[in-house]
This record gives sequence, C-alpha cells and structure tokens, in this order.
Amino acid sequence: MTTKLPIALIVPHSGLVIPPELNGRVALTPAQIFNEADAYIDDIFDFREQVLAFEVFPYSRALLDMNRPADSHLHHRNGDGVVKRITSYGAPVYRSRLEPEPELERYLIHHYWQPWHDRLHDIEHDARIQLVIDCHSMAAVGPAAYDDPAQLRPRIQTANLGDYRAEVYPPRGRLSAPPDVTCFLAEKLGALLADIPALTEVGVNTAVNHPFWGGWDIWAHGHERQPWVMIELNRGLYIGRQDGDTPIVPPDPACIKLLRERIWQGLTAVTNYVLKKNDSVSYMWRSS
Repeated sequence: MTTKLPIALIVPHSGLVIPPELNGRVALTPAQIFNEADAYIDDIFDFREQVLAFEVFPYSRALLDMNRPADSHLHHRNGDGVVKRITSYGAPVYRSRLEPEPELERYLIHHYWQPWHDRLHDIEHDARIQLVIDCHSMAAVGPAAYDDPAQLRPRIQTANLGDYRAEVYPPRGRLSAPPDVTCFLAEKLGALLADIPALTEVGVNTAVNHPFWGGWDIWAHGHERQPWVMIELNRGLYIGRQDGDTPIVPPDPACIKLLRERIWQGLTAVTNYVLKKNDSVSYMWRSS
C-alpha cells in the first residue's frame, strides 16, 4: 500500500458550475465564466489518492469566491467579495436589477462559504497534515480590474502573505508559512517547469508573493500548526493568452500530464524538506 504524503491540497477556484440559487440572474457567458476560473487546476493537482486531504470547490469563482472574507468591509476591490459583483475584467456578473439581495447573499455565505471554511478548519487542526498547498492558476497577463493590468506574470509563483523574499511584510504583520519553505517551493517548481514551452508570452520564471501575496484561505487558516503556501501556475503554459471574452480552450491532456508530473515532483520535494526541518529541534518559526 502506497504511503500518502502528509499534506493537504485545496482548490477553491477551478469550478464552473452555477449555483442553482443564481440561475436566471447571471449575465456572464460560459466563456466569461471559464476565463475567471483556475481552469483545469483541479486536474493538474488531482493527487487525491496520494495525499491526506484534497478539497475542490465545484462552483464558479466568477459567482462565489471561497478565497475572500465574508465581511464585506475587508474586500480589497469593489465587487470582489464572496458573492461577486464584477469580473476581473470589469464585466458585471448579474443582469440589471437581478443582483442577489442581502438575504440571499447571507444564505449563499452560510450554505457555501461556511462549509468550505469548516473543512479548512478541520485540515488546520489535523495533526497528521504537515503542509497545506492552496492551488491556483493565473492569467498570463494581469486582468484590467486587478493590481497588475496588462503586466506579464511569472511562470509560477508561491505566496505566504509576505514580501518578495517571503519575509514578513509589516502592513500584514504575519506569515502563513516559513520563508525558507516558501522560497524552496518556488525555486523547485521554477526549475521543474523551466523547459515547458509557453503558449504565449509570460514573465519571469518564478516569483514569491507577486503578483499575489495570498488570499483569505491562507490568511484565515495558515498559522503555526503547519505551513500554508499558495501556488499560482501561469495559464500561459497550458491555455495561452486570455482576456474576459476569450473562447473556451479545451484541455490538452498531454500538457496537463506533463505539468502534473513536474508539479508532483515539486510537492514531493517540498514535503520532504518540511519533514526534514520538522525533525530538527532547532527548526522553529513564528507567523509574526
């Protein structure tokens, strides 16, 4: 019997399904919903038989975003909460006068967001799990409504709430994973993916906490019990360049297989790194 890696993989943004409560309200086309998703990341990171925990949210992140705080006052961008109002390219999510009412929004948070975070809470408190990977992808070029519009993005990046060195960024004040673990994973994945031809122009090979420093999942759950590291894989490696209305790109099985193989090597390497460090009495880290 194969021993499972003592890690958890969470995939909050790959879903394409419209929640039934929102049927008839949504203004987005299937292509717009696809271009908002972390397309095929649930396939690329589907190591459910090889890890201790594997969680995928099946519904469209264009409509419901599990990686956002339920408190609307904490949203970084207007319309970018748990219940979305606008896409990353600036398109309205709902038909005129059909946006969810406050009562429906509260229901959606209770019915979808809360169970997701209850599962992450269980992962956070599972003593067997030594590392959590928050699995994402990113468009090759920054969308219009994001902080890096029209900017090329790296092939791969990792994030731990810190700065470009994975150290504490004072305005945020804490980390979800040690700097060495975060940088080790970035460097390992960067080397493993370096020879994969991109389908469109991309930026540097690898980065840490840029263009994303993390989301609510690692902020809320990534403390001192185990490292929580976010990965962002550039979709330029397997989909190509996208904008809000780019036609849906079918999966390329050969490319996905190659990415899976390389990423698994990276996950295995970082898990062994964490386990080795955990065996050292001198290895201690604090999130603040």
